[in-house]
Amino acid sequence: MAELSIKVLRKIVLGTAVAGACVAIWASAYAGSTDRPFFRASAIAIVIGASEDDAHAGVAPVASDFLLLNSASGTAANDIIAADGFVMNSQAGWIAGHDFSGGSTRLDLQNQTSGGAFSNSGDPDYLEASDSYTAFGLDDTTDITTKRHRRLSRFLVVSNAPFDVYAHADNLVKTGDFAALDYENIGINVRLNVKGGSGAGRWGDMAQNPRIGGSGLDTSINDLGDISAIPTKVFDGGRRTAKLRGTLLEQAVSFNVRYALSPDPDSSNVNAYDFSMGTGTIGADVTFTVYTP
Repeated sequence: MAELSIKVLRKIVLGTAVAGACVAIWASAYAGSTDRPFFRASAIAIVIGASEDDAHAGVAPVASDFLLLNSASGTAANDIIAADGFVMNSQAGWIAGHDFSGGSTRLDLQNQTSGGAFSNSGDPDYLEASDSYTAFGLDDTTDITTKRHRRLSRFLVVSNAPFDVYAHADNLVKTGDFAALDYENIGINVRLNVKGGSGAGRWGDMAQNPRIGGSGLDTSINDLGDISAIPTKVFDGGRRTAKLRGTLLEQAVSFNVRYALSPDPDSSNVNAYDFSMGTGTIGADVTFTVYTP
């Protein structure tokens, strides 16, 4: 019986040794390490405008504002450029300036009885000292108007994320016979162009419509009175501007802003000045700000 007990014990020991060897081989075969590659791209929007007081110099556009979109829509984002810029005068290509002091919009003579040929020897968008009318006759239907000509400006936005645009009108200044007018007498119309321009100033060839996924432009905003109380959302975006790889201008879209003077509130961007309104000036600052949704 003792010998039998020894044999059984040996078998048990041998089995344990084999099992132990199997465990050791399994652990070695499945040992390893894990990589976790990780990349982050923060939301960025660049507003391309113009330098202040360059209306007479005609310099090229510059990136006038650079925002990190890390805040809620309507809450100011981190601005890493200290000074904001101004929109560009879109009636004269890339000439910078916010006050259009480089010229006046052209007058139109209507219903004259004779003469009145207009000679435009300079910039076709401006009435300049070198321009002239020939002598003309008039009757009770003759009129001079700027109805067909409005103040036009442009700024570009390039982004890697959806964005909204808010606008706020303030600092209203009035003189002369226009003292009775108010914000409501300056019409505003904002339009979005995905691509356009020519030469060095062309934009949008690698861009997409950022309205998709959002409600787009607010068409109920007709005059500065609609945006004078508080900053007001004028554009609700749903996606980034950049579609394909390219330069900032190629990935940018354009916001064209049109202003017009009307004696009546809710002017809907119809320039309706008439001599009966007399003489004077009226102007305001309109600040556009880009936010993340």
